[in-house]
Amino acid sequence: MRKAPRNPFYVVLGVVGFLFTITAASSCLTVLRGVRPETARAAKSPLEVFMHRHGTAVLTGQLVVLAVATVGAVALDEFRSRKKQP
Repeated sequence: MRKAPRNPFYVVLGVVGFLFTITAASSCLTVLRGVRPETARAAKSPLEVFMHRHGTAVLTGQLVVLAVATVGAVALDEFRSRKKQP
């Protein structure tokens, strides 16, 4: 029996989903660090500066990629299943 080919959208979903998780956690930590009085006055790291300036855009871009890859994965699975039917 022949093995079904791997859906490349699943790889994209895994990688971008992992990166989204790291980015979201970093964004939350940046916000929390800015709110607490004892850490608000401390020097900011380059990651905090980047997340403060571009965090929302990065998260939005990752969400768009996740949405497109999800639709692509479902569509490709549907296409392959219909192609197998007689």
